[in-house]
Amino acid sequence: MAQGDHEVLNVLVIDDDEAVRSLFVDILSREEHQAVAAASAEQGLELLPFWTFQVAFIDQHLPGMDGIVLGEYLRKNNPDMMIVIITGDCDERVERRSKDLSLRFLAKPFRVQDILDVLDAWFEASRERERISSIRGGVDFEPALASFVQDLPACFAMPNVPARIEDRIVTTIRRCLNDLRSSRRYTERDRVVALAGLLAAQVLGIQLPRTSQGMTLFQEYDEIMKERGKATAFETEG
Repeated sequence: MAQGDHEVLNVLVIDDDEAVRSLFVDILSREEHQAVAAASAEQGLELLPFWTFQVAFIDQHLPGMDGIVLGEYLRKNNPDMMIVIITGDCDERVERRSKDLSLRFLAKPFRVQDILDVLDAWFEASRERERISSIRGGVDFEPALASFVQDLPACFAMPNVPARIEDRIVTTIRRCLNDLRSSRRYTERDRVVALAGLLAAQVLGIQLPRTSQGMTLFQEYDEIMKERGKATAFETEG
């Protein structure tokens, strides 16, 4: 692994061969990553609501579903995931199809270093995404929100918001901010949801709680965006 890359990755391993699953778990655990193994595509799909995976190794010959079919599904729903199809067959069609779907292809038998190279490739791609995001960050959310955000309650004049709505907004903002703090759980969806929730709270005049460090949730959002090299929104909000 490239020096300086210490982030723990969640790695999905799907293979109906228990020995192969154990091999992956052993290798990934020694590299201090979290390996989650499944024996079938169905078991792998059941894990998706509960985990955010950065890398997936999928055997081509799975019971009930070809690995490349599962890989195509994961690619459509997880554009940043590094997905690797592994197979012992010399089938050029599978290799070509993997390339067409932006999936990596790994032939058996493979070396330990081949697995580590995949992890290094994920880190390299992640750094490139951050670099591009940083370059584009200045044009995201172009309206000067910070200049006008404090005027929003008076503009909409919506007092006495029901407690259940307040609770839902606060809970959603906190959940999104919690995920945004983590490089492995960060998504642009959570960024947008957090921003929408904060603006909704300001529009509705909801008094948001402070963090344990005494920051407002507006300040916390801006601090996270600074760390990610993205546009802040509430610099003047106290």
